[in-house]
Amino acid sequence: MDTSLVVTAVRPILLSAPYAPGEELRWVGGMIRSWDAALVEVCLSDGTRGVGEAGAGIMAALAVPGLVEAYRSFLLERVFEHPLDVGDHLRAMTAFWSRGGIASGVAGAIELACLDAVGVRERVPAYELLGGLQRHSIEIYASGGLGDTFDEVLTWANAQRDAGFDTVKFRAMRDPDTTIRLVEEIIPQLRGTGRFVLDAVQGCAGRPWSTEDAIRVGRVVADAGARWFEEPAHATDPHGYAAVRDALTVPISGVESHGTFEDFRVLFEAGGVDIAQPDATFLGGPSVFGRVAALAAAHGAATVPHVWGSGVTLMGNLHAVLARPEVQLFEYCTLPNPLRESLLVEPLRRDGSAVVAPTAPGLGVRVTPDIERQFPFVPTGGHVIRA
Repeated sequence: MDTSLVVTAVRPILLSAPYAPGEELRWVGGMIRSWDAALVEVCLSDGTRGVGEAGAGIMAALAVPGLVEAYRSFLLERVFEHPLDVGDHLRAMTAFWSRGGIASGVAGAIELACLDAVGVRERVPAYELLGGLQRHSIEIYASGGLGDTFDEVLTWANAQRDAGFDTVKFRAMRDPDTTIRLVEEIIPQLRGTGRFVLDAVQGCAGRPWSTEDAIRVGRVVADAGARWFEEPAHATDPHGYAAVRDALTVPISGVESHGTFEDFRVLFEAGGVDIAQPDATFLGGPSVFGRVAALAAAHGAATVPHVWGSGVTLMGNLHAVLARPEVQLFEYCTLPNPLRESLLVEPLRRDGSAVVAPTAPGLGVRVTPDIERQFPFVPTGGHVIRA
């Protein structure tokens, strides 16, 4: 199989799928008015095209076109031996400004697009280019859990149980005391015998909880039998993670917004998490994702990716996971998002609480002129975070 490639063109594609007025998704920390997607399309020398996504574009899509342009001269007409060489090359050539955040994410989006294009050209699923399929299916858990009230959160969680999900994840309230009441009230009312996850949403909170408050909430979460307690400290506070983890028996997870391998290395060396939550579209592509998963295993930590965005983010992370023996669980956002299903070549196949490995070439995604016309970008900021 020929894994080499030459990119002759690259362009950003910004899309929006807004909700109708009054139908926006609300939660105590903000509102989703629209699902935005910051995609990158590459064209190879033989005309094959591929698509990747910068995950942070759901909140900062307008930053992506300029970054694509800044990477252009380091990408075009160069011979790469493998798609996984692309992201590291772009970051190495632009190390003065691209060492993290959305800049690294855009380099990863270009790498993901190259992976997709080579897979399409060679007529193999992308996971075959990432080391081969490690399993034919993987357990998924339901993610979403928005709502301003306890009843809204409970209604959503029970609907996921009814849909066949064993594990459901919902978000904390704004303050620790209300969050404790949320857990104490709704967990006894969850249908079935499955498990739950509480996302404290402190990783990028404007005013994160104190370590003491995070521990207070975590004890209640642990007593209620949670599968894990997510992001109880700010992303920049690895020692806060370690303090919460040392005080609790429930597994601690994070940090979904980390943009570099180094971010995770610091977190692991601090003893901050039992479960790493990298996202290939935030982290810098599937190459860095694989290195983080291997590092997590070396530190005795599990890997459960963050997956939140369009069908390109979904499939990019899914292929990265299916090629890694360390990963046993996958996040699936069940909130209504037309940009998730519309970009897939074929629907995902479910087998109970698992998703079956796709067989379409590349990532199994497509962006057509009709899709670009159907979902024109609306620069209003689809995800609104309350201060």
